[in-house]
Amino acid sequence: MIRYVLLVLALAGGYYYLSRHCDMDRGLEYIAAHKTASWAPRAHYTVARITFEREQYPKAQALFTQHLADYATGQLTSQVLCYLEDSAEYNHDWPAAKAAIDRYIDEYPEGPKADLMKKRQELIRYEHGL
Repeated sequence: MIRYVLLVLALAGGYYYLSRHCDMDRGLEYIAAHKTASWAPRAHYTVARITFEREQYPKAQALFTQHLADYATGQLTSQVLCYLEDSAEYNHDWPAAKAAIDRYIDEYPEGPKADLMKKRQELIRYEHGL
């Protein structure tokens, strides 16, 4: 039992350390070099999410935008659009937020976050005239 607890603590400590000190830019370079690999879209999305969770919204917005440019379609597109919209809102980039919302509604009208996106679309239209 003690070994199990020590293993879990070691893994948690390793994750915490790497999440705080890992060089994401080097990871992005590696992903860009292997853009056609089957794991590349998920890896790029993960780096973008970590950047978003670190509250580095300008960089996160750029990464989500790049993800859509590199991997135009895929199983992660709806999630990327949601995070792109959130990042753009944090950056007060209302045209980019509106574009992400519009694309989400067009491509995923019955998606899990369609109602939320429609409400955000109305809010942006009302508050920012877009």
